[in-house]
Amino acid sequence: MKDVVIGIDSSTTATKAIAWDAHGRALAQGRRGVPMLQPAPGRFEQNPQEWWISSCQALSEVLAVIPADRIAAVAVCNQRETFAPLDASGNAVRDGIVWLDERSGDEVAQLASSIGAARINAISGRYPDLTPVLYRLAWMRHHEPELYAATATFTEVHAYLVSQLSGERKTSWASADPLGCFDIRTMDWSAELLEAVGLTAAHFPLTFAPGTVLGAVTPAAAQATGLLAGTPVVAGGFQ
Repeated sequence: MKDVVIGIDSSTTATKAIAWDAHGRALAQGRRGVPMLQPAPGRFEQNPQEWWISSCQALSEVLAVIPADRIAAVAVCNQRETFAPLDASGNAVRDGIVWLDERSGDEVAQLASSIGAARINAISGRYPDLTPVLYRLAWMRHHEPELYAATATFTEVHAYLVSQLSGERKTSWASADPLGCFDIRTMDWSAELLEAVGLTAAHFPLTFAPGTVLGAVTPAAAQATGLLAGTPVVAGGFQ
C-alpha cells in the first residue's frame, strides 16, 4: 500500500528527507550536510553535485526504515535563490552561487537604472536587491562571459534535483519565482527581464504549479537513492 510521501528539503547547510503518512505524521527522516564554499569575502558557493549526493544519502536513511514500496511520491523544497549554471550535458560549468552571496551590487544598481525598479517589481513582484538570481546572472555575464556562454540551463536547486531524480528539466512555480526573472502575472519566465541579461526562457526549466507530477524516478536514481523506479516526482511548494 502506497501510503507515505517523502519531502526532500535541500536547505543552505543540509539536505533533509522526511517520510510523512496521510495524517501528517513524520515516520522517518534522514539528514546530510552540504559543504559551503567561500572563495572570497561576501561570496558563497556550493558544488551542485553535493545537493544530489546529500539527497541520496538522506533518502537512503529514510528508506532503511520505510519500505520503498510504500512511497506514493517524492517532492522537493529548497534554498530558494541559489542557482547553478549547467552545460548541455547537465554538468556544472562553475560552482552554484548561493542566495547569501553579495557579489552583484553593481548589477543591482545597473538593472534598476536601465529597467526601472518599479518595472522590475511589476513583473517579478520583487524590488532590486542582492538576493534574487537575476542580478547574479548579470554579474556572471559581465565577469565570466565564457562560462556564461557555455551555460545551456540555469537551474535552481529544485529543478536540479528533479532532473537528477526523473531526467526531466522542470521546476515548480514556487522555486522559479525567487529567481527574480519570473513573471507573476503570466506564471512563466519574463522575456523582458531575461533579455536584459542576454537570455531567453529556453535557458531555464519548464515551470509548473506546485503539486504537479513532473516525472518519475529513473532506474539510475532508484539505484542511487533506494526509491523504486517509477515513483512520481511532484513539484514542491513553500509556506
